[in-house]
Amino acid sequence: MAIYQNKNKDGKVISTKDGRSWYFRDYYFDIYGKKKQYKSPYYSSKKETQEAERKWLDKINNQHNLSSKNITFISAFEEWQDFKKTQIKASTHYGLVTRTDKHIKIFFKDYKLHFIKLDTINSWYKKLEKQTYSVEYKNDLISYLKDFLMYCIDNYDFDAKIVSKIHKFRNDSPKEKKTDAEINFWTCDEWKQFINIVDNYDYQVMLNFLYYTGLRFGEFAALNWKDFDIVNKTISVTKNLTTKIKEQKYIITTPKTKNSNRIVDLDDNLYNMLVEYKQYKKERSYKFKDSDFIFGNSVNYIAKTTFERHLKNYINKIENLKAITPHGFRHSHVSLLINLGCDNRDVAERIGDTVEIVEKTYYHMFPKKKKETVNVLNN
Repeated sequence: MAIYQNKNKDGKVISTKDGRSWYFRDYYFDIYGKKKQYKSPYYSSKKETQEAERKWLDKINNQHNLSSKNITFISAFEEWQDFKKTQIKASTHYGLVTRTDKHIKIFFKDYKLHFIKLDTINSWYKKLEKQTYSVEYKNDLISYLKDFLMYCIDNYDFDAKIVSKIHKFRNDSPKEKKTDAEINFWTCDEWKQFINIVDNYDYQVMLNFLYYTGLRFGEFAALNWKDFDIVNKTISVTKNLTTKIKEQKYIITTPKTKNSNRIVDLDDNLYNMLVEYKQYKKERSYKFKDSDFIFGNSVNYIAKTTFERHLKNYINKIENLKAITPHGFRHSHVSLLINLGCDNRDVAERIGDTVEIVEKTYYHMFPKKKKETVNVLNN
């Protein structure tokens, strides 16, 4: 808050014809957080200006409260989605927007925020309950709604009592759903059967690379030749490529977690394969650079949809071979390491996860190893 008297550069007071020279100038934030400036008309005295400023501030506060009460659900919701962009990765934000637009925004779009009461939310809840999605997926949507309304409590004085009464679904199903790691992988024998029929050189290298490193597909797609250390026979994993963004072909981000930043040792066979593959790429590109994608070139990366299409075509050539996804190569790599007797800590470090996550995700693979431990003791 600041009160001034209108003066020229020499400090002489400049008044209007009726003697007014005092004014106030204030900054304020609108409901979207944008800073704005207001300069008042001129007044006859400092005291009159102070009184005018007090009334103006009261009016601004009342307008802000009124605007907050009249704000539409859509305005607040899109503001929340933009806010979440600053807190999570671009690919995660893409998934958040996609799901919340489809399941939350479309339901509440015609409401004003403060017209949403518990009965409205219960109607949405019942509609969601009838959907065939998994309980986990439904509860994720409930979490999104609660997170949004918590944002509205802080910014728009939304009723906290309503939010406190929103609960997640209980999962009373007696059936235990198998995890992705339990079904989406190949044994060593299945892998050998598969790779023997792959007749494309690029895909021979890519498939071997994924099976013998266990990289996530985004990490794999983001690799440049400068990440390949020919002297030390390693690959540096320091980035992730994602296409789950709007209005861009792709972006390179940091890896999924802190543990994902790692250096992966290459076995001799895969190392030799990469050395030969690099030479193969050099001979076919007069503009070859170490900044080129390993599995692509200076411009193009290996698209997941393209990779999936080729993978499916090869799988279909083998009768009764179980289908897996690109992420299944990660599970297959862990399965291979566990069955070779590798230490859990080494496995976790190699795939960029914690020991706890490895043991939890791949627990089903350990009973065989436990049996072998007993046999060692018996022997």
